[in-house]
Amino acid sequence: MRALRWLVWFLFLQIYLPIGHAKIYKRNIRRKTPKERRTWGGMATNTGPNFGGWLLRILDSKGELACGGAYYAPLLVITSANCIYPHRNNLHGAAVEGTAFSKCDHEIYSEIDTVHIPEKFIYHKRFMDVAVVRLKTPIKGKLIEFIKLCTVDLVAGMSMKVFGWGFDSMEVQKPTTDPRSGNVTVEANPTCRKKFAKTLLLSSTSVCVNQPKKAHECLYDGGCPLIYENELCGVVSVGSQCQNTSYPGIFTNIKRVASFITDTEDAIRMGIILRTERKKNKVPKIYFPKKKPKPRPPLLQITKKYTGVTTTENILDTIICEVSRPIKKVTEPIPSTTEDYSTKGSNTDL
Repeated sequence: MRALRWLVWFLFLQIYLPIGHAKIYKRNIRRKTPKERRTWGGMATNTGPNFGGWLLRILDSKGELACGGAYYAPLLVITSANCIYPHRNNLHGAAVEGTAFSKCDHEIYSEIDTVHIPEKFIYHKRFMDVAVVRLKTPIKGKLIEFIKLCTVDLVAGMSMKVFGWGFDSMEVQKPTTDPRSGNVTVEANPTCRKKFAKTLLLSSTSVCVNQPKKAHECLYDGGCPLIYENELCGVVSVGSQCQNTSYPGIFTNIKRVASFITDTEDAIRMGIILRTERKKNKVPKIYFPKKKPKPRPPLLQITKKYTGVTTTENILDTIICEVSRPIKKVTEPIPSTTEDYSTKGSNTDL
């Protein structure tokens, strides 16, 4: 009978726990937060109207959407090299923001520090079309989390999910701030090459997916992620656009470029790749005459009398102190108030 109860309880956890497991974290991400503590568990673990705390928007210096991104580590975001390349020399004011936020979150963005691109990458080409964006500070938020790199081989017929905002072509749809998702199917590279003929050449790091028939359902923003289950398996690369969805969409195969991502992460951790130098603007100091502190209002004061000693404290300070300091237990007996302290000595002896 006891074994039957354990079996029923185990089945209950297996069925209902993944559905009700909402990813609302107690703390914000810090520089040394382990990735394993904030790893995205898949679509079933999303909280509220979002696709996961790892889905990010990369904004240019004007505050407009430049690329999509995936949060990989506290200071690292993965995107397309072709997408971020035009903005690499104008990072002042460029930032990355999250797409999942709660009512307790006030700042879910971070400014970009540097952009790291493979040495063999060539602009407008598809080989090694991946970039690692380094942030100045981690992105805060109770829903923000990381995504794992792809560990599976992408084969023809595999069903994948793509995320984006759907405005790679301004003629199809205007940009929005609300992300969308759609299902696509992996297409064999030989079949993909035949469709493009000589107009486009694929690389060994590329993967093709079938586009939806309706153009307004096309999600093909540069750098936007392609996932399989709960892993990042691709990012949108340069190639076809949403005007003609009969052509496949071209993504960078993350598993083929994973070594560049992990090597860059290790080099940053070991200090081989340094941060950008901060330019300090020398501003002349202006000295103002010191103002005398204003006396506290009498309404915010409280008077306490202990054993003949009168002390005055601020009520607000008292509240903060009581919250932050633990209450100490009184181990010595409190003397009787009827006892005459005038013969016990001065107040300093108490």
